[in-house]
Amino acid sequence: MPEYEMIYGAKVKTPIDMPDNILKDCIAFSLNALKDVPADDDDQIQQIIQQIKEHMDENWEPTWHVVSGRNFGSLVTHQAARFVYFYVNDRAVMIYKT
Repeated sequence: MPEYEMIYGAKVKTPIDMPDNILKDCIAFSLNALKDVPADDDDQIQQIIQQIKEHMDENWEPTWHVVSGRNFGSLVTHQAARFVYFYVNDRAVMIYKT
């Protein structure tokens, strides 16, 4: 199994621990939100990350967490089948529910 796969327009870390309908929605929303943001505009990126979190909370019940950056590590505890880590261009995005 490859470490990453191109799914719904994003480079997604495998294995994937999220149902397809939620995965498709969170990737589509994230791609659309981040598509025109300059990589070095941290203030705008923070606002968009908040919008992604609010979108996930509204559409898939709270409580979701969204982390984004170009170089970070993580160790998180999450609800089963509610975690995804993917890349939009050179920006990593991690979305999970607790």
